[in-house]
Order: sequence, then C-alpha cells, then structure tokens
Amino acid sequence: MTMTDTFKIEDISFPILMKDLVESSFSGILFVSNEKWRKGLILNTGKLCAIQSNNPDELLGNMLIKMGIINEEENEASLKEAKIEMQKQGVILLGKGIVQPEEISYALKQQLETRFLDIFTWESGNVQKIEKQTIDKTPELSNNELARLIRKGVMEQASFSLVIDALSPYADARPRRKTDSFPGDIGVDIDEIDHYKVSEILLFGQDMPRALLGLYCTGVITFEESKFKALIDKLRKRLREIKDRDPFDILGVDRDFSDGGLKRAYIKIVKANHPDTYSYADDPEVKRLANEVFTEIQKAYNTVLKNRDGKPVEKAYFDQALQAELLYSQATQAIKTKDYQKATDLLRMCVKMKPEERVFTEVLIKTLFLKWQNTGLGSSIDIKTAAREALKHFPQSDTVYMILGWVLKKEHSSKSIAAFQKALQINPDNAEAQREIRLFRMRNKS
Repeated sequence: MTMTDTFKIEDISFPILMKDLVESSFSGILFVSNEKWRKGLILNTGKLCAIQSNNPDELLGNMLIKMGIINEEENEASLKEAKIEMQKQGVILLGKGIVQPEEISYALKQQLETRFLDIFTWESGNVQKIEKQTIDKTPELSNNELARLIRKGVMEQASFSLVIDALSPYADARPRRKTDSFPGDIGVDIDEIDHYKVSEILLFGQDMPRALLGLYCTGVITFEESKFKALIDKLRKRLREIKDRDPFDILGVDRDFSDGGLKRAYIKIVKANHPDTYSYADDPEVKRLANEVFTEIQKAYNTVLKNRDGKPVEKAYFDQALQAELLYSQATQAIKTKDYQKATDLLRMCVKMKPEERVFTEVLIKTLFLKWQNTGLGSSIDIKTAAREALKHFPQSDTVYMILGWVLKKEHSSKSIAAFQKALQINPDNAEAQREIRLFRMRNKS
C-alpha cells in the first residue's frame, strides 16, 4: 500500500523537507524535478539509500573523470559496452581492470553527494512523495553522514533567500540546544547562538543564519517560542497605536484639561502600562517593548506639559502620586502571593506619601489583619491601634470598622457586634457586616 503527496519546492524548502523525512523515519521515494532535471531519492526509515538522476554530469563515468581515474575515451568505451551488455558501467570498468573496487566505491559516494547537494540550489520545482512500507535497499549513509551533507548543502549550496524564507516563520523564537556540543563541520563560532532571537541572528551576515538553519534541520537545535508570545503581540500592537496618536489622546485629556484631570489621567495610564506590571514575564522582548511603551507615554506627558497654557503643573506632585500608585500596585501583588510583610512595608510607604488616600490606609489595616490571622505574626493590639488611628482620619470607613470587628471577635469580645453595626450603618450594602450581624443574632436565639 502506498500514499502519494505532491507539492512545490517553493512551499517547503529542501532542507526543511529533509528534516521532516528524517524525523518521521520516511520510507519510500521522493521525486524532485525542475525545468531541466529529475531525480528520485530512495529512503529507508529516514536514511538515504540512493539517488537516481537524469543529469549526465552526475553519471559515474563523469565522477571518475573528475577524480582523474579514467579519461574521456575510457568513459565513452565503457558506456557503449555497458549498453550492449546491459550491465552497469562500474561493472565493465572493474572487469577490464581500469579501476579498483575502492575507487568505484569512493566514486559512487561522491556521485550520491553531488546529486544530493545539487538539489539545495533549486529554488523552484515539483516534489512527489511516494510512501512505501518496505524498501529493499541498504542505506548508503549513516545518520551522521546524512546530517553532515544536509548542513553542507545549507552552508555551501542554498541561496541566502532560501535560508531567510526557511527561518522567517521562527523569527520570534530562540534557538535551544538539544546536545551539549555543536558538530565541528559548521565552521562558524556559534557557542552563543541561543542568546539571540532568530530575527536578530538573521542580521548577523550569512554564516550565522546558515549555521542556524543547518543545525535546526539536523536536529541539533530546536526553536522555542516564548510562552509570552500573546503578550509580546499585545505590546507591539499597543506601541504602534501610541506612536500614531496625538499626545493628548494618549493621556485621554482635553486641551483645556485641569490639574486634577491630568493627574488622574496620567496616573491611570502609567499604572496600566508601567514595565513593573509585566515583571512576571521572564522574557527580554516583553521588557524591551514595555519600556518602549512607557517611554512613549512619558514623551506624550512632557509634550502636554510643554503645550500647557498658564501655570505649569507641579511635576514633583505628580511624581510622588505616581510613585505611591506604583507601590500600591506592587503591594496588591504581594498580598496575592501571601507575602504580607512585603505588602505591609509597601503600604506603609503609600500611606506616608499620600495620607489622604483612604484606600491605602484601609488595605494596610486589612493586610495587618491577614498577616496576624494567617501567619500568627503581629498582634491584635497593633491592629486595633492602627484601626482606631485610621478612624480618626476616615471616620466613615466601613472597611476599617469591619476589620476592627473581626479582631474583637477573635478576642471573644462582646464589643465586636458594635463595630459590625457601625460598618452597616455607614454602608447598608456591606454584605460582610450583614453576615456577621445575622450570625450574632442566630447564636443569641439559640
């Protein structure tokens, strides 16, 4: 049973095709043809057994002439006799004692290599792949020998445009070694090849990209796509959008903006686009793009300030407000990872920088409670002291009253219900306060 597959060389370059055949342990015949020549590659479980060709320059006799073993007359005479006797030319030459067996063996190997490497120069043509379950031929080349030939074809025969086309689909990927050392036949110093992306390597002249493709097609390296590819695409799109927009549009403010309006807009866009937002993404491209986006935002902000009529905005105020917002963002991330000490330290700084920001104080009190409840660190006295101090500045904070109530409840104090009732009085929609009061009433009934 056979399976046929037909396609163009333009659709898949020959070195990539050979990679697929070797890795899939293909058995069958691969017919390749262009406007002049037609060849048939016979493979057995991914190993090259023989190559048939209609190119007269690749006949055995011509190989022997190039090697200086026979002359033109001996070649013509042996070819003529081979046709009459219906035997191979090599058999005739051996029978006449013109060549030695080892010379024939070497010439046949050179013939196979010549026929194979020639295909790497083809930039167009047709391919027909006929799969067969069994091939009654012994491979002429070992796995290492075939790999060496593929690398040689890429390094010496393939056009550079073919190399670029073959590597372009992996532009954002990074090479990753599959072995500890590279083969010595590459002839290029590529020990640091995995420090760059494919797109960067394509800018390093011709030798490095050729070596990269040769190593990839022979299984020495693989291409590893960044696990943050979607984020990289998102940042690239964001960068393009920002570069094409008006500075006022980037910040989301009118040309007659107020100080407060600019402050809010600036802090909002910086919080959403600060490079620290992507600190979880361990990829240099993410860092580079995030920094570029942030730089464009800073440029837009400076442009807006320069075009402002009247009194300039106090830059120091903006810097402090922005810093506090960034610290708060880091604190909330620390809370998610249950690093309560880090979160507490960051929130204390936020409160010091912007004591009027109620949410900073509320989240600080809540973090002190979480730290005490989940780790046993801290004390109820510290939390109650901080809560009562906070209520002096924010007496209408139902959140602080709720936390105070929880601390008192853990102390088995009857005063906890008063704190919950106060929270509900301030915010009738506080579901947590409603729940605590409901539980208190249920316990008292029983």
